[in-house]
Amino acid sequence: MVEGKSVVEQAYELQMIAHDVCSEGIQVDEQMQVSAIIDKLPESWKEFAKVLRHKQKELSIEAIITRLRVEEEARNQDKVVELNGANGTKIWVKCESTHVEDGDTDEDIAGLLGIKTSFENFYQ
Repeated sequence: MVEGKSVVEQAYELQMIAHDVCSEGIQVDEQMQVSAIIDKLPESWKEFAKVLRHKQKELSIEAIITRLRVEEEARNQDKVVELNGANGTKIWVKCESTHVEDGDTDEDIAGLLGIKTSFENFYQ
């Protein structure tokens, strides 16, 4: 899995690959699918993956996807972005958009949030 793309979407893609393998006559155990999803989580999810691996109860595919969705939504709500405003002012924005990625520039993020960053022609 890669950073910047929905983990839930990527888990569904892995599930579709497993389904394709099964349709060819090769059985893939559900716990193996769950383990593969956990093992393929991005680097920023490693602590969450560690918690999932140490669960006493076995997780179904539906349960793992539900847990991923809840965690992903929580991470998106908690994402705070620092923008550099005009004349050096700093603006911190709590960003709930799933479209914001780590490599985005201040202008990219401001555009997604509808924040005007240039006031050159403001008075005209």
